[in-house]
Amino acid sequence: RVNAIILGEHGFFNGDMQWVQYGEGGEKVEFMANRTRIGTFPEGSQWSKNPIPACAAMDGGWFENGPGCPDSGSQFPAPAPGLQGYGENYLAPGAPDFLFTIMDEVVVPADIIPGEYVLSFRWDCEQTSQIWNACSNIRIVD
Repeated sequence: RVNAIILGEHGFFNGDMQWVQYGEGGEKVEFMANRTRIGTFPEGSQWSKNPIPACAAMDGGWFENGPGCPDSGSQFPAPAPGLQGYGENYLAPGAPDFLFTIMDEVVVPADIIPGEYVLSFRWDCEQTSQIWNACSNIRIVD
């Protein structure tokens, strides 16, 4: 039997901090997260803003002349060096500009029953009408 853990129904983000890690095994940088429970659906669920600003240009950075918004700057201040942009651009379609991973810590309720679970999260894009969903299999043990 596989159970579902959905943030907001069963757990929340732990604390007010987020991290990025530059590359596999690279440096971790911590910064303040932007989170809310106000106006979320389902009511009482928790939302955390993607901390990586797109470029200030209308295309978000696709037509920038390199990674990191060298032409237009970013839409809001980046939380740490190198954390801005679109993720790729027209100069090298499909080649990633983002060589980091965004990390959050979640709270697993103390009363949850050990077993197999699916952890799900949703990513609503700010600049486009896209919604991304991702899941991972986890095992909770005593």
